[in-house]
Amino acid sequence: MPFSETEVALLKSSLILQDIPQQVVLETIAEHVDYQFNLLPDEVLIEAGVIEPGLYIIAHGTIEMFMLDADGKEKILDFAKTGGTLAEETLFSDRPLQYSARSLTQAAVLHLPNAVVSEWIARYPAFSRRLMALVAARINFLYKDMLTFCTKKATARLVCYIVCHFDQAPKTPDGSYSLHLAIPRNKLASRLGISDSHLSRSFRELQEAGLLVPQGRGFFIPDVPALSRYVCPAGCDF
Repeated sequence: MPFSETEVALLKSSLILQDIPQQVVLETIAEHVDYQFNLLPDEVLIEAGVIEPGLYIIAHGTIEMFMLDADGKEKILDFAKTGGTLAEETLFSDRPLQYSARSLTQAAVLHLPNAVVSEWIARYPAFSRRLMALVAARINFLYKDMLTFCTKKATARLVCYIVCHFDQAPKTPDGSYSLHLAIPRNKLASRLGISDSHLSRSFRELQEAGLLVPQGRGFFIPDVPALSRYVCPAGCDF
C-alpha cells in the first residue's frame, strides 16, 4: 500500500535525506510503490545474509534487529525508531547483512536499493558525507555499547541504554525527565544481555532508591544527574 501524505512528510523530514532535493525524494517515492513497506507488528522486513540490501529509512514505528545464536535462540541486537536507518553499514562493503529486522510496532519503511543510493552519492556529495557520518556514528555507538557490556552491571547497563544513551543524558531545567518505555521487558532484557529476572531486579532497585517512579507506560525520573551518579559514581566513562 502506498505511503500516506503523513508518512511521505515524515520521510521528507528525515535527517538522512536532508541533502537530497525534496522533488527527487518525492519522485522516487511516487514512482516506486515497491520501495514502500507498511508493516504490521511482528513482520520480518529483512533477513540476515542478504547481499547489498540497500538502505532502509523508518518513517514511523519501531524495528527490532535480531540474530540467532548457535543454539537457534533469538538475540535482540538493537531497536531502530522513527527517522532511523537500517543496513547502512553494508553500503560501503560486500559483506552480507549480519542481522534480520522485524517490526516491533506498526511501521512504515522506505527501501532505497543500492543503485539509487549509489546514484545519489555520485550526484550529491553532501549526502555521501552524511552517510559516512552515519556509519561513523554507528561504529562509535557500538564501541561504547561493547565497553558497557564488558564493564557495567545490569542496573548500569539499563540506565546507560534507556536514559543516558552513554554520553547524552537528557538535560532539563529542573533535572527531571519523563521516560516513555514502549519496548517489552523481555526484549529489553535480551538487548541488554541480561535475564528477565535481572532486569526486574534492576528496575526494583532504582524504584526503591527513589530514582525511578512508575508513570503510565514509562517512568518519571526526579533527578537525572542523581540517577547517573548512582550507576556511575566515578562519572560517565564517555
